[in-house]
Order: sequence, then structure tokens, then C-alpha cells
Amino acid sequence: MCGRSGTLLQFVPRDRFTLEKGEDHLAVYHFNRHIIHHLFCRTCGIKPFARGTNQEGAEVIAINVRTIDDIDAFAIPVRHYDGKNR
Repeated sequence: MCGRSGTLLQFVPRDRFTLEKGEDHLAVYHFNRHIIHHLFCRTCGIKPFARGTNQEGAEVIAINVRTIDDIDAFAIPVRHYDGKNR
């Protein structure tokens, strides 16, 4: 799903993330094992971030950096992950 939508994720610890506004416009969806809380905007459908835990059990946020103003997503070094065939 991420590959088809062009999602570019940056993982940060939960305590380093603050959603400043718009929570009331977000809805949650799950797929696969239903353990990650993927959020999307009810108005436009964009997927800005997801909530989950890392391998050590710490809470993390996976931010879709393509949704952040003033960031050049093409300038960010990328480690490709093939979640479809993994």
C-alpha cells in the first residue's frame, strides 16, 4: 500500500511528536495484523502518519514526510523497504 501511494516514512519516538491541529479530521484504519494505527484525513484522504511500537516495544510515530510543508522529500536519503514481498 505505501509503495503505491508514495508514502515516505520517518520514524520518531512518540514523545518527539506533537500533532498541533486537525485530530478531529483524522480516522484510523488497520490492515495485515491490525497492530499499527494508520491515520488518514477524512476530508482529503491523505495519510499523514501512523502510531505503533518498534521492535523494542517503544511507542513510535511513522510520519509521512511528504505531508510536511517546506520539506523536499527528494533531498532526503532513502532506505527502500519492500513490504510487499517481505
